[in-house]
Amino acid sequence: MDEDTHYNKVEDVVGSHVEDAVTFWAQSISRNKDIMKIGSSLSEICPHANSVFGNLDPKKIYGGLFSEDKCWYRCKVLKVINDEKCLVRYIDYGNTEILNRSDIVEIPLDLQFSSVAKKYRLWGLQIPSGQEVTQFDQGRTFLGSLIFEKEIKMRIKATYQDGTVIAQAEYGSVDI
Repeated sequence: MDEDTHYNKVEDVVGSHVEDAVTFWAQSISRNKDIMKIGSSLSEICPHANSVFGNLDPKKIYGGLFSEDKCWYRCKVLKVINDEKCLVRYIDYGNTEILNRSDIVEIPLDLQFSSVAKKYRLWGLQIPSGQEVTQFDQGRTFLGSLIFEKEIKMRIKATYQDGTVIAQAEYGSVDI
């Protein structure tokens, strides 16, 4: 863990995806225009782009057709499941989904930049090992009710080597 110069720096973010009771993804409010530009570019480029084939590069950013809204989002391939399906993470939101290769396309270099969303973990909390699935789901649902699509302040405490930001979260006067 890196207790760097960003310690206690405050970021204004909007929650975009809850992973578990203490881990979630959020986008910096200052990047709202970037999200709009990315979405607009992808909606023009992806419908005409070539579907992926052959070996997929886990470091490369692709366009993925999200099943829920049929819109295109930037994604990285986390795992090739078989010849037809891949597990992807939508890098600007944090959520994952299994996609058919036909719904994953090459995107141009000007869209190959770092993700808008960051992974956050609540400072001072951890999930006990052996926790029941019901409690786990209740914790994730509760955290979602506190942060999803809400403007929250993140007070940075540290950053893990994988980029996960450890932070204290506040929504209005509530210390999450």
